[in-house]
Amino acid sequence: MIVDMNTSKELFAPNARPKVVYAKFTRESNGNYTMERARVLDEANQYSRSIRQVNKRTVASELQTAAENGQLFVS
Repeated sequence: MIVDMNTSKELFAPNARPKVVYAKFTRESNGNYTMERARVLDEANQYSRSIRQVNKRTVASELQTAAENGQLFVS
């Protein structure tokens, strides 16, 4: 579960459908990755979509937790 720190509201409910997350990363010369921005595609129905900016720290934390738990896969 990801909680938006600005609004104190959940970004993803535990039983939410799959979401599309756009994240921009920069790779430093020392091998570290920094997230510059994070956005989520919200689909209300097949005709209505919007992209909203979300808290990048919250998304980075969710990615780190998923990687530690073995739930993050790169294809």
